[in-house]
Amino acid sequence: MHVHLSSQSTPYRGCLYVGLMIDESGAPFPVVEYNVRFGDPETQVTVPLISSDLCDLLLAVAEGRLAHSMPTFHDAHAMTVVLAAEGYPGPPVKGRLIGGEISPSWQPTTEGKYLIHHAGTGLEDGKLISTGGRVLAATGISENSLESAKNLAYKCLSKVHLEGSHFRRDIGHRAL
Repeated sequence: MHVHLSSQSTPYRGCLYVGLMIDESGAPFPVVEYNVRFGDPETQVTVPLISSDLCDLLLAVAEGRLAHSMPTFHDAHAMTVVLAAEGYPGPPVKGRLIGGEISPSWQPTTEGKYLIHHAGTGLEDGKLISTGGRVLAATGISENSLESAKNLAYKCLSKVHLEGSHFRRDIGHRAL
């Protein structure tokens, strides 16, 4: 892509997000989508593992010197799981009250830590409600194992109450 855009006198420096689907055999389908932005769950699981200064990395990309500013990472494991509203991936049910333990900061545990990311949420009369299909995402971080990070993400989601919500239970199963 970079070579093509440069040949058209429109060089691109930035993030390229490519969405793929993988079938049951593990073979990828053709590209489903691509965007020039970070993808939400992909960023939520990756950024906490970066030990480099993210602003410095983004500036290096913009200035074309990323090859000389390679990122470094924490020695840890991460997993993010999305909580979806009833109806998603079709038209989601909106306006439902979201309850439970939803802290805006990292929650430490003996196994690591976890965090809730808001997506399709809003406030109505001071109460948290669902406003979209992908409502929340939970990221678990563990220095122990990917299994521990997965358990933390699911533990986090188990504390959230949203009628009709659902989340995938197979995230990371190929890596585990």
